[in-house]
Amino acid sequence: MDNLFHNMVIKDITKNIEENLTIVGIGASAGGLDAITEFFDNTPADTNLAYVIIQHLSPDHKSLMKELLSRHTKMNVTVAENEMRVIPNNIYLIPPAKSMIIKNNKLYLSERVTTAGTSLPINTFFTSLAEDKKEKAIGVILSGSGYDGSGGIKVIKSNGGLVLVQDEKTAQFISMPNAALATGCVDHVLSPSKMPSKILEVLKGVIEEDFISNTLINNEEVFNKILSYIKEYTHTDFFHYKKGTVLRRIEKRMSLYGIESLEEYLKYININVDEIKSLYKEFFIGVTHFFRDKEAFEIIEKEIVPSLFEKKNPGATIRVWVAGCSTGEEAYSMAILLKEYMNRVDKDYNIKIFASDIDDAALAKASNGLYDSNIEEHVSCERLKNFFIKKEDKYQINKSIRDMVIFAKHNLINDPPFSKVDLVTCRNLLIYLQPETQQNILGFFHFALNENGYLFLGSSESIGNMGKHFIPYNNKWKIFKYGGIGKLNRINSFSISNIGGYVSERNSSFLNYGSSKASNYIEKSVDKIIKQLQEEYVPKGVIIDENYELVHVFGDVNRYIKIPSNKLSLNLLKMIRPDLSIAVSTSVHTVINEGKELRYKNIRIKDPDGYLEICLTVKPYVDEATSKRYVILLFEEEGIDNCLDEGEDFQVHAKVYQRISDLENELKHSNEHVQAIIEELESSNEELQSTNEELLSSNEELQSTNEELQSVNEELYTLNSEYQFKINELTEAHDDINNLLNITNVSTIFLDRNLCIRRFTSCVKKEINIIDSDIGRPISHISMNLKYENIIDDIHSVVSNLIPKNKIVPGFSNDWYQVCIYPYLASESRIKGIVINIENMTAVVTRDNQIKKLSEEKEKMEAKYLEEIRSLKNQLAEIGSD
Repeated sequence: MDNLFHNMVIKDITKNIEENLTIVGIGASAGGLDAITEFFDNTPADTNLAYVIIQHLSPDHKSLMKELLSRHTKMNVTVAENEMRVIPNNIYLIPPAKSMIIKNNKLYLSERVTTAGTSLPINTFFTSLAEDKKEKAIGVILSGSGYDGSGGIKVIKSNGGLVLVQDEKTAQFISMPNAALATGCVDHVLSPSKMPSKILEVLKGVIEEDFISNTLINNEEVFNKILSYIKEYTHTDFFHYKKGTVLRRIEKRMSLYGIESLEEYLKYININVDEIKSLYKEFFIGVTHFFRDKEAFEIIEKEIVPSLFEKKNPGATIRVWVAGCSTGEEAYSMAILLKEYMNRVDKDYNIKIFASDIDDAALAKASNGLYDSNIEEHVSCERLKNFFIKKEDKYQINKSIRDMVIFAKHNLINDPPFSKVDLVTCRNLLIYLQPETQQNILGFFHFALNENGYLFLGSSESIGNMGKHFIPYNNKWKIFKYGGIGKLNRINSFSISNIGGYVSERNSSFLNYGSSKASNYIEKSVDKIIKQLQEEYVPKGVIIDENYELVHVFGDVNRYIKIPSNKLSLNLLKMIRPDLSIAVSTSVHTVINEGKELRYKNIRIKDPDGYLEICLTVKPYVDEATSKRYVILLFEEEGIDNCLDEGEDFQVHAKVYQRISDLENELKHSNEHVQAIIEELESSNEELQSTNEELLSSNEELQSTNEELQSVNEELYTLNSEYQFKINELTEAHDDINNLLNITNVSTIFLDRNLCIRRFTSCVKKEINIIDSDIGRPISHISMNLKYENIIDDIHSVVSNLIPKNKIVPGFSNDWYQVCIYPYLASESRIKGIVINIENMTAVVTRDNQIKKLSEEKEKMEAKYLEEIRSLKNQLAEIGSD
């Protein structure tokens, strides 16, 4: 029983550790080895985090990452195995030629699959990490080429995780970091050495309030100026956003340029106006995907959607407002749910989904409805088949769903809300706004909803003190029901502005506003004077271009031209009154072709009081600056003297025939020209079609080859980095051995298989006349200070028999040496040369000679004593016999 209880406790503790374990995924490619080692040089061994490194490794070479990285950390470094459990304070490495995912804190390996020569192991792991660990996932992108990892960090960010990217200054290859930055999902841009401390600070939550308060205490005025500039240039007010959120975005832009203070950044945006637009885009965190939070959308599908329809008759309108729609995935998700319901009940309703945002780029993508193939992870195969069209490697929402959604630019803070809405969704937008602004917007939502309407917020958002106005329907997924018509406390009301406007682009600075205003007043006054003079002295007339399009009007010409009904056109020939059309068309055609002034008089037009005779003057004009041609037409009544004296009498019949002839010639030339163009186009089209097919084929091959080369280059670079570490290590070992040999006074010569000198120690120069330039020479060419005549024969003997030889030989200076000849054996007992070791044995030989001499003297003394003993024994024997 005790064992059972103990096992249960251990199991609960293990489960708790795994659920709370934060895992740091590190993606790197070319140039990433240095960044990884720098990262772990600054990472404590007791962070209680787990680290998983995903590198682009060559499948054809053994990776040295484990042994290299082990020198830079005290944590255990392990090459991942299938179903290996991840535990804190450990580092896991992806094996070569493998893809890896994590699920329930276990690593799962599979063979790496490449598409068109490209594999994206970082994206694969980051996606699984985000789905498994949610907000406890941290993604780090280090040096590398390509774009691997940029898709994965989007998923990490959308699940509430943290994303860090190596800054451009310290990255050897910037493609991967830049691709990650382009997603807009990066929290911090830092050098690898600063990343570990930043991760720990964020996890401990110690930087938020301190950073905000310290920054604003000293820079409140500068901060407000930056926001004022953004508002002036983009018409978007960020004063209502949480200051911490805005400051982090500003800090991120500052880090990109190495700017350390808000004052310096303010000066920078004064000089570089485009930076204001870049900062403006930085504030939009467009993290979304189809059916985000699957469980929440199941509730919407099964409970909320049916309730929207139950009190509506077929043909009635269902109105949905998706506020902060970003790139449209959530709006289309709602449209699909509503469409599916109508298909199930087999009834038609008028669906209007208003999807609004203030980000023009996001709205443009949403309106197009074209998405990457990674939506397959969130959209079922059945829905992909029913509501999407496959276009190469992308999916586009079909027309029936797109027609249900209306995308509009709309600022929740300032613009009026939509009205009579059945469902409002605003997910993960309010968390970026200040509390009072949140309450204002919730008030707008209350105003927008019908009595039976619903409000759908993000899982991290709440309704604050609006509990009387919204009734909780599902607390976990923040779904609320309209709760009555109580009086709402609003901080301020909305202003009526143009919904759907665009961000204005201005190249002027904020200075000289007063002077430019005064200048506008003067220009307006001059325009009024000129207009009055035209009315009094200039004849009534029009200016047209060479395409007969109306450019300008002098005076009241309503008697001569008439605005056409139905479709508006500025073509003069469609606006001129019928009884003037022959004169105008003939004269304009002549003036354009011949380039000279023409005047017709006695042109009769019908007037309410009878007939009126006018004079038509047509003048050419060429703009020297642009070389563009214009025609001026002036209409003067015959009562004016200068009109009567000059000009040609207008003969209607003659001009009609002339105009018909001109038109026939023009038509003939036009037909001939069009026919020639058609033939040329047909020929060119065939050639272009053929060329296009060849180019497409070549482009696909080049793209595939380029991606393969890119992948190989990354792997080779990584391998080269590992080898460089190994070479440095071998160099150090070589230096260590040389120093050791010099300290021990070992005299050794290394010969190759051809008995040529390969290496020698400095001490051997005493016994053999050898210098550094002798390396590569045969040993037989070198003279020795030894009396060892048959040394070459003995060397050959060792090479042949692999049996070492030892000999003690004299030198030329009464010294003695022991010469040891050994075979130099490599792996598998292959002989690679000879090692000759020479040791000075003079002291040993001298000692041996002394010992030998003493032994001889001892033997002589012993013989002498024995002889004396025998003599004494003989004498004693003689005495005894007597």
